[in-house]
Parts: sequence; C-alpha cells; structure tokens
Amino acid sequence: MLDILSPIVPIFIVAASGYGLRQYIELDGRTLSALNVYLLMPILVFDSLSEHRIEWGVYGRYVVASVLMLAIMGCVLGLIARLRGMKGQMYSAFMMTLFMNLGNFGLPVSKFAFGEQGLALAVIVMVACMFFQNAMGLFFAHQGSHGWAKAMLQVFRFPLIYAFALALVFQYMEWELPMMLGRAVSLTAGATIPMQLLILGICIAETRLQTGPDVFIASGARLLIGPMAGAGAAWLAGLEGLAAQVFILQMSGPVAVTMAVFGVQFNVRPGYLASVVTWTFLLSLFSVSAVLWALFRFY
Repeated sequence: MLDILSPIVPIFIVAASGYGLRQYIELDGRTLSALNVYLLMPILVFDSLSEHRIEWGVYGRYVVASVLMLAIMGCVLGLIARLRGMKGQMYSAFMMTLFMNLGNFGLPVSKFAFGEQGLALAVIVMVACMFFQNAMGLFFAHQGSHGWAKAMLQVFRFPLIYAFALALVFQYMEWELPMMLGRAVSLTAGATIPMQLLILGICIAETRLQTGPDVFIASGARLLIGPMAGAGAAWLAGLEGLAAQVFILQMSGPVAVTMAVFGVQFNVRPGYLASVVTWTFLLSLFSVSAVLWALFRFY
C-alpha cells in the first residue's frame, strides 16, 4: 500500500500548503494565473522539449495514442453534453474537463512510481499531449465567450504554441542556449510545477465547491473512463511495457490545473472548473491508487 500511495501523497502536501497560505494572505488568483499562462507554461514547454532528447519513434506512438485518447474522450463528453443540453459557456467548461493534469500531477507521480526512466517517458507524454491539450483548452475557453472563429484566432495569440515550435527547431538543429540563459530557463521551468500546485490550493481556498450533477459527471468521466480510454489508446498505438504504463498513468490523472487557470483568466465558469479540478484532484488519491495497483499487477 505504501508503494502505491507514496507517489501521490507528496503532491497533496504541496497543494495543501497553497490552500493554507491563502487562508492567511490575500493573493490575486488572476495575476498568478496570468503569470502561469504567459510565462511559466511556455518556458516549461520549451525547457522540456529542448533539454530532453526525444526518441522520435516513441514520441510518434505517444502522439498517435494522445490523439486517439482525446478523440475517444471528446466523443464521450460531447455525447454527455448533448444529452444534458449544455450550451455556450457551460458546454465549453464541460469540454475543458477532458484534459488531464500531465505536468504537476503526472510528472511527479510517474517519477515516484517508475523512477527516472518513468519520468523521462512522462516528459515525452506531456510534450506529445501538451500542444493539443493547451491549444484546445484555450480554444474552448475563448469559444465559450467569443464564438468559434474568434476562439481559433485567440489560440495563436498565446506564447505556448510558439514556445513549442521554437523547441522543435532547437531539437532539429541541435542548438543549445548559452549557459547563463539556459540556466535561467531551467530555473524558471522548475517553478512551474510547484506554482501550479500552489495555484490549485489557492483555487480550492477561494472557491465554494459545487456539488451538482454536472460536476460529478465530469469528475467520473475523467477518473473512471479516462484510464480505460488511455489503456485502449495505448493498445491501438502499439505501446508496450513501461511506455504503456506511463501513458496510462498520465491519462488517469485529475483535470488539468491549467483548465481552472483558463477559467479564471478568461472568465469561463471559473467556479465550475475549479470545483471539477478540485474534486478530481481529491478523488484521484483513490482512483489513481487503483490504477497504479492495476499497472503494477497486470503490466
């Protein structure tokens, strides 16, 4: 049991510190969200992709598996949203719960569960998914308020996409940043994971948790259907062994903190998104523990 819980509990401790801090200090969640969206996330993407050498065969299979995963879960959530008559911002917020927490949850859990090799593979999964996930998250965030056309244009106004493209250029050309600049980038990227966990704790402290059916339907889809969809996508993409284990574990996590950040930043049902992020995060202690047990036993 300790082997299963030890990868997860430290993450809860860091988030709890953000929650406790917010109880005593006035913090501006919107400012912290903007810092994350416009600075920390792009630097993390660039640092992860430019500093970690990618096995392009594994990366390609992860991309295929990620697309399959998003397609499966997108169809499931789209069908649920249609059946429940969701429209406008509610539809956008519900669809944003499709995206899992690959960074500040998936990376440390993968490291603690599978060691440094697991962490290296988890970084590749994050990079393979992050472009699609954040671009689509930004798209849905803007679509809820501005319509599809403006939403698509807004996606290209954020630095995340350009950080991704720049990192690919550095990979292909085998360039390296000057030592001092590289250290500054790595130092800033290292702040992203704990900052997002602290933001999650702050969001929990600032938000009255909602308990309506749409909250728990989204939470159930993410934590229960997500691992099964991830396993199916891994099988279809030809992933095996540790590569498959890490992918399934990454696909099993709670809703991405980034979606709550987008909800605050763009005023798209922030209370609902923060509630789903919070509930999936809290309940993941049990669901992800079950996934780890299954991975250790059957893979």
